[in-house]
Amino acid sequence: MAVTLERTQVGKREDLADLIANVDAHDTPVTSAAKKGSKPGNTLMTWQGDSYASAVSTGTVDGTDVSSYEDPGANRALIQNYVQVFRRAFRVSTLAMDVSNVAGLNSELAGGIAKKIVELKRDIELTVCSANDAQADDGSDAYLTKGLATWISTAGGSVLQVPSAYRTPTASIETTATTANITDETVQDVLSSIFSETGNIKSYMMPCGRTLKRGLTDRLTGIRTAAEGSTTSTPATQVRTFSPVNGKKMTVSLDVFSGDFGTISLVPSNFLPAATDGHVLDMSGIELRYSNLPEVKELPDAGGGPIRMIQAIAALVVHNPLAHGKFDLGS
Repeated sequence: MAVTLERTQVGKREDLADLIANVDAHDTPVTSAAKKGSKPGNTLMTWQGDSYASAVSTGTVDGTDVSSYEDPGANRALIQNYVQVFRRAFRVSTLAMDVSNVAGLNSELAGGIAKKIVELKRDIELTVCSANDAQADDGSDAYLTKGLATWISTAGGSVLQVPSAYRTPTASIETTATTANITDETVQDVLSSIFSETGNIKSYMMPCGRTLKRGLTDRLTGIRTAAEGSTTSTPATQVRTFSPVNGKKMTVSLDVFSGDFGTISLVPSNFLPAATDGHVLDMSGIELRYSNLPEVKELPDAGGGPIRMIQAIAALVVHNPLAHGKFDLGS
């Protein structure tokens, strides 16, 4: 006897929810917090670094004439970086735009523009946090703007190298600890080194990789996930018991570290060179100078469908690398 079965039905409509979910939706903390500087007047950004002479405690004999002089510009040096062009482009065919009805989109073209703008901002964030060195456009290689991981280093890059007097000192860059043995003294030492260079006690933002964030929480809140010792019978050196408030909630997180020489706000980021990295940033000394903020340009359609280009031109400006620090740890 003939019967219509569900498994053999023809023409069944697909149950497609009117929704598009972007799983990969990372925040961009550094580009969001950086000051928007003046528009670049050239592909090469140049600014001046200067520092005060060392303090002295000598006196002057009464009646003594001036016999020696100082050059007030002796410590002045030029600091430089290049701009970088950031670009995303996409094309939608005529049928895809005018005929297809895609769940969750009123317009394939408008949806593409919105998505590519977010992706462009993520590209900028990744570049700003990167270990990229500066690079000049030679017709084959594009301009690259120097990233924070290279600004905050003892070498200062090899192209447009940071003058030696303004390179971040070794003590401001923690490399010896690991996320398994980092301590509050480790963080205090980095802040102390920055203070020795600037003389200021400030609030810093630290975008940090997820492994470093977990290490700081685990180590500095007193939690131990296993006994610390050579044998399983050796107890943990520090154990803290947390009781849920009102039996409903337990919070285990380190979001702000307040030390003798400053306060660090920890901001998790997926755009650091490694998950064990963290940049200690004085955001008042970091600028993004845009020649063009992200803008959408319509490119000629030769019949295959509309093309849109999203582009921005920007340069990272770090006023003085001495004012920042870094965690570059092993796992």
